[in-house]
Amino acid sequence: METNVFDQLAKEYDTNERIELAKIITSEVQAECQESQSKTLFDYGCGTGLVGLTLTSLV
Repeated sequence: METNVFDQLAKEYDTNERIELAKIITSEVQAECQESQSKTLFDYGCGTGLVGLTLTSLV
């Protein structure tokens, strides 16, 4: 089986500190976008998706 480079890097990238920061960012974005009429989310080159994947319920 071939090693997935992204998965290997993600194991080191998603530290506890970054996970906690993503929770804070997600909470703030959800509060700001709750009443938004737009249903588009653009997440490009934003790491492993800690923020973007959590916000999918908004779109």
